[in-house]
This record gives sequence, structure tokens and C-alpha cells, in this order.
Amino acid sequence: MKPYPYYQTRTVTRIKDIVAYRIENTPEKDAFRVRVDAKNYKGVTWRQFDGDINHFGSALAAKGLQGAHIGVVGENSYEWMLTYFTALCGAGVIVPLDRELPADRLCGLIALADVSVLVFSAAQAKKIEAIKEQLPQVKEFICMADSADFTPLSAVLAAGKTAFEKDASFADVSPGPEKLAAIYFTSGTSGLPKGVMLSQKNMVASFDGAVRHVHYTDDDVFLSVLPLHHAYESNCGILAILHSGSTICFNENLKLFLSNLQLFRPTAMALVPLIADTLFKQIMDSAKKSGKLKKLETGMKLAGFFKKLKIDLAERLFGEVHAALGGRLKKCFVGGAPMNPAVTAAFRKLGIVMLQGYGITECSPLVAVNRENFYKDDSVGPVLPVCRVKIEDGEVLVRGDNVMMGYYKDEAATNEVFADGWFKTGDLGRLDADGFLYITGRKKNLIILDSGENVSPEELEGYIINLPLAREVAVYENGGEITAEIWPDEDYAKENGVTEIETALSAQVAEINRGLPRYKHVLAVRLRDVEFEKNTSKKIIRYKLNKGD
Repeated sequence: MKPYPYYQTRTVTRIKDIVAYRIENTPEKDAFRVRVDAKNYKGVTWRQFDGDINHFGSALAAKGLQGAHIGVVGENSYEWMLTYFTALCGAGVIVPLDRELPADRLCGLIALADVSVLVFSAAQAKKIEAIKEQLPQVKEFICMADSADFTPLSAVLAAGKTAFEKDASFADVSPGPEKLAAIYFTSGTSGLPKGVMLSQKNMVASFDGAVRHVHYTDDDVFLSVLPLHHAYESNCGILAILHSGSTICFNENLKLFLSNLQLFRPTAMALVPLIADTLFKQIMDSAKKSGKLKKLETGMKLAGFFKKLKIDLAERLFGEVHAALGGRLKKCFVGGAPMNPAVTAAFRKLGIVMLQGYGITECSPLVAVNRENFYKDDSVGPVLPVCRVKIEDGEVLVRGDNVMMGYYKDEAATNEVFADGWFKTGDLGRLDADGFLYITGRKKNLIILDSGENVSPEELEGYIINLPLAREVAVYENGGEITAEIWPDEDYAKENGVTEIETALSAQVAEINRGLPRYKHVLAVRLRDVEFEKNTSKKIIRYKLNKGD
């Protein structure tokens, strides 16, 4: 495969330009679709969305809150996205917050980010009630649903409509490209989260680079699955997709995922590897239970062969698989953790393109992503045209318009991660001759042996996770030994007659060791009874690993 020209995009200098273009060109097209029940959804047109933004912004301005830091916490929803866009279109600075945080942690981040307007879902109301008295700087508490204890969003919009009819100046607010637009908190997998300051220019560069790499159209329907408080979903997912003219649907929680696939029949999604792997496992398990596994595997080999001849047989061969996913799913981009190249290749044979990418919140977040016809499944893809990447002492450094302004109220931490204008990601990687980026580990996670050798735990995890008996794995140093802690797949063990799981895994890990230098050998295998604790982007929280037992 050879590189090919980037897709053409419209010039955008601020996020408000996305809405302005659609109001001028496709005002009656659905910007969003919202679930009513398992068989019905309602559409929200661009005209309605624009009106709601103006009304929300006008209501805040009328209360003297123009320019406020606006916190938002809750499930993926239209109301969440309305809050997000209202802030980004001129009402203030958006502060997306993790809905799974306990009340005390949430309270701390709200205070740290100087939030003075807090918008939250009904499911978060009890948590907010518990910390309300500790947040004197918050002037407005707004519940997305009807509430007896807080101002409902519907009442704010009604008041804003009246205010806008008297004074429509909010529609003309034009945030400058260098203006602080958002404060995103890092995931905190290896310590306390930091507030990443992103400007309008930062965010525009990231989503514009995304749609230059990956093609979406007005006909695409995108299902928003991952939590919106992550820049990966709200920027690479939502902003990039709306910039392309596609329609967004919301998956409120993973319990509704399969149901929403049937309801919205999406053509595209953003996923993390854990969800993609689970989806593939369900496809294979379903085929096995129905006695069609051999037929499916033969079909995948056939599809792979004809794909090389540029003949696509996926729809003819895998109609049942596609029907289970809504019937139209064609494309997913995957990030947040390493993707198993074998799973990526298998999905492509099934007619679903899985494009692995790489990003970090401090880069708004996208840095690199594979393209539909220019990809390497073991890579995170070529670097976006909006930034540059170099490798220094094994570390990935990034420079470009997508790189953050700095950490909020933390000049020392900001200075630590910049060197001559280059942002030090803390990730280890390499670039190949074709310009593809490979991420090989996390600098802070490196195991430094007494011999002076450095070992990347992610490299070893990548080998072990491909074992059928391993569901999840974390590798670390314990008592001078490289240790693999594994949550085994007991269902697989039962189905395949494996009674001594630890013995079997130890033997398989020993086999992996034979292909590695001695200093990289995993010398201990530990089993665990439950899955690892993770953050909401489904990354294992490493600093909570119990290495002392």
C-alpha cells in the first residue's frame, strides 16, 4: 500500500464554525438521534440544536455568567452535548468530568477547575447534593432532567429563549482560536489527574486532522459509545464526525449497546480495544453455539484472499454477523490501549474496518491514526498532518497546533513536559521508514532491572494477552522478578477441558519466554479471581496493582 492524498476538509478556525456551516447548508438534517425506547428514537435537527445553544448561552449571559467555567457530568446524551457546545460556542470554558468518580474526587476536580456552572444528569443528582455545600464557587446547579432539588435544564432553556428574543447577541459571540476552550482531566492511571488546557485552535487541529485521515460523509451515522468526558470520544468522535456532516446517536450505557446497534443501525463507532475484543469474541462464540464456526472461519479465509484481489465478499458471506451489528457497520476507529493486530485483521475480513490510532489528552488528543487504504495493523498509523513527531531517547515527542496550552494552575508540571517547544508524551515508541508510529510502552511503567536493562511491561502484556486462556494481564516487577498477573478466561478453560489453569498458563508463558532475550523473561505468573480495576477508558489503573503479595 502507498500513501494517498488527504481528504479535503472545510476551513474551520473555531468550533462554532461547525454549527454555522450546517445552519447555512443542512438546517433540517438530524445532527443527533436520541433513544426513546428499544424501537424508537427522535431526531434533533441542526436548526433545533443551534436554537438550544443560543438559548442556553443567553440564559447564562443574562445571569452574568458569560465566560464561566462550565462543568458537565453524566451519561452520553444530547443534554451533555448541548452543554459542551454551548460552552465551546462562546458561553465559557467546558470542563468535562468523569461520571464514575466518587463524590469527594469529583468535588476536588470541580474546585480545582474553578467551575461556577455545573450541569449534571439525574443519575448524578444524589452525588451532587452530597457535595453541594462544599462548592460555594458554583453559582448554578443545573440538572439535565426535571428535578425538585435543582434547576432543570428545560427551565434554563425556556428562560434563555425569552432572553434571546430580547437580546440575540450571544449568536454573534466569536471565541478566538487562542482562547482557552476546555479543561480535560487526565485519566490518572499512574497518579493524580491534571487539568489539560485546550484552546479552540488545539481542538480544531485535532478533529480536522482526523477527518483528513479518515473519510466520513453526510450519510454516516455514528454511535457514541465511549464516555464523553474523554477527549478521544468528544473531540475525535463527536467534533470530527459533526464536522463531516454525519449524524450522532448516543449509547447511554453498555447494557444498551446491542439494543442500540439495532435501533440506530450505525455505520461507524469509536471503541477501545476491550470493547472491540469482546465484540469479536461474541461473534465467534455465537457462531460456535449455532454450529457455524467452521463456515465462518472458512468464509473469513475466502474473504481475505479475495480482498487482496480487491473483491469484497463480506456482505454476501457474513450477512448474519452484520445483521447482529445493525446491518450497516463499516468503520470503527480504536484507541486508548494497544489493539490486537489479529483482531483488527479479522474484522477487516468481515467487512468492518478497524483503524487503530494513538492520542493523548495533552494533544487534543489525536496524534496518529491508520487510514482505510494505508495501514499497518501492528501500528497506530501515520502521524496527522497537523503535527510533527520525533523519537528522542525512545520517547515520543509531539509538536503542532494540537498540543495543549499547559496544565491548569500547574506551571511546574507544564514546564516538566515541554522541551524546546516539544511535548514529551511519556510514551515509548518508534517511527518506521513509511512514517508509521509504533507505541511500545509507557516510560513511567518501565521495569529497570539490576543489570541496567529496561523492559517494557506493555510489550510482554502484548504477547500474553494473545493466549486464549488470558482475559486480562498486567506485567510488573515484584521482588526482583518480572511478574505477570493474569485474570484467566475460565469459560475457555471449561470449554476446552483445562483443569489446571495456572499450570497451563505458566507453560504457555514459558513458551513465550523462549522467543525472548533472557532479561525479558517472565519469571512468575499470578492468577486473580476478578478483573483489574480500570478507569472509564478501560485502562488498568497501574498504581493500584497489589504487587506485595
